[in-house]
Amino acid sequence: MGERTALSPTTRAALIWGGLAALVIVLFIVAVVILNATVYSAKGFVHSYVDALNRGDTSSALALAGVQATGASGDELLTVPEKGELRRIQITAERESAGGVHRVTVSFDTSSDLGDTSTPHTTTFAVRPAGKIGGLFSQWQFQTAPTASIDVTPLHDPRFTANGSDVTTLGADVASRFTVLAPAVYSLAHDTMYLTATPETTVADTVGGVVPATVDVQPRASFVAKVRADVDKYLRTDCLPQRVLLPSGCPFGQEVDDRLTSTPTWSMTTYPPVSLDPTDTAGVWKVVTATGEAHLRVGAESLYDGHDYTINEDVPFTVGYQVLIGSNNGLTITPQ
Repeated sequence: MGERTALSPTTRAALIWGGLAALVIVLFIVAVVILNATVYSAKGFVHSYVDALNRGDTSSALALAGVQATGASGDELLTVPEKGELRRIQITAERESAGGVHRVTVSFDTSSDLGDTSTPHTTTFAVRPAGKIGGLFSQWQFQTAPTASIDVTPLHDPRFTANGSDVTTLGADVASRFTVLAPAVYSLAHDTMYLTATPETTVADTVGGVVPATVDVQPRASFVAKVRADVDKYLRTDCLPQRVLLPSGCPFGQEVDDRLTSTPTWSMTTYPPVSLDPTDTAGVWKVVTATGEAHLRVGAESLYDGHDYTINEDVPFTVGYQVLIGSNNGLTITPQ
């Protein structure tokens, strides 16, 4: 047997370092492949976008979407966070089509604050390659901007809230179109001093789709109570003290053909009930025509035979008012 030639220390060191360098190169290549298949993949790009939406990072979501909020009418919801509105987010499908465009489908659930009832939704995005980072990592961009539209009709008042943010449209009772980042999940409501609307969840989960939504603004019980108190106070303090048969500016009165022998006195038997209906003018509500009863007591002398008698009777009357809500939440009530 021949003798083995011993490797010099220098040679051994070179082999070791060469092996380590080769291993590092292999590991680097593997890392690049893994990252391109996950973080820097079409699926990873879409997941980053949806995650930014769901954590309320609207700036990052807009940047990834390639969409800019201009501040123009209709862009208001683009900057309203959707934090935590999406649940159980999953990439469920990816399909590559001609031109290298990838269609990535995301599934998610939404649920109300009142329970665990969930509704499954899916959104499909079209993304395409957009070059490389450092010649190694894939970049992606949306082939079609991931936006949808919500047509919001606020009934009886032009204002509403979206996920707690105040929005004012150009007018009540007409639809206003808002551009949103899809998938969009908004709780639409109204919450002002005198008016309210039950929150309704609106989901726009189709890129390029249009979803209608209605915000049904109604008077609060406190609004009705305030108007009732003001009407009652007016009748009590402005009308009842008038010692005449036909109180000025008041909804009740009584004509008497005979001669009066005492001063008329009024009291209220039944105050009219108050309920409010909307009008065609935003900020103006009307008191639905209602009936009350005032009570008249006055002495009289018959012009026919001269006998004295007392009028002591209830006098029915009707009321109708318009109620204007001012910019400072003051109420202006005018008779109709």
